Amino acid sequence: MNFHYLDGLWVTTKNLKISVFDLSVVRGFGCFDFLRTYGNKPFLLNAHLDRFFRSAKILGLKIPLTRDKIKKIIYTGIGKNNFIETNIKVILTGGVSSDAITPGKSSFIVIFTKAADCPRSHYEEGVRLITIPASRVLTEAKSLDYLMAVVAMQGAKDNGADEALYLDKSGKIYEATRSNFFAVIGGKLNTVKDGVLLGVTRKVVLELAKKLNIEVIERDIFLHELKNFREAFITASNKEIMPVIKIDEKMVGNGKVGQVTKRLMEEFRNLTHSA
Repeated sequence: MNFHYLDGLWVTTKNLKISVFDLSVVRGFGCFDFLRTYGNKPFLLNAHLDRFFRSAKILGLKIPLTRDKIKKIIYTGIGKNNFIETNIKVILTGGVSSDAITPGKSSFIVIFTKAADCPRSHYEEGVRLITIPASRVLTEAKSLDYLMAVVAMQGAKDNGADEALYLDKSGKIYEATRSNFFAVIGGKLNTVKDGVLLGVTRKVVLELAKKLNIEVIERDIFLHELKNFREAFITASNKEIMPVIKIDEKMVGNGKVGQVTKRLMEEFRNLTHSA
């Protein structure tokens, strides 16, 4: 039985309920953040809370609890659920609205579920992405509005792909639906900085690249450069560093997981296992 936090109470999944008139339901308005544990300790908790508070500020929402109180709730929830490893999703809703547009009193929710690793083959053999003309709204905020992501992932699954990569009309690459994107070109690590949600795992990868003396270039990347990609990968809290070996119907590099990606994956796993 899972236990979750809802507005001051610990409730089971069955009783984790909010009003259908909440703006998170009727408009997809609100924000969240997601993290997981390693050794059942929350990984990079402060960085995730920084982004959560930043997202709420951008949306004009007030978080009803202090950072220390939220940390206490997270640690308490990890203990109550006693999973081997735990996924943690912190949510702030837009609140019940009298006119279905004006924010009301927010609900504060923390959901705890059992963490499950992605298939080993995703890391050993790599994954395929499809491209879709779309981009995130209010890119600096991790909002509850994932309309395009849900639609894009339906298309990805229908096409036998594992993720969808957002592009604009010029072919500029932004990010995947729930991941940041990296490409290795000429031995240098390239990633997009503008117009994307800057992920916590993305930041870790940049720090690891510096440690490994891998040059990083933050710039606009375009799909027509795919022929120059020697390697590519996506990053997210639940995916870690996941190699990409195909985009649409075109192979990335030689279609195998590259050495730069492998080095970063190894360093990331060393970091998480020592966390």
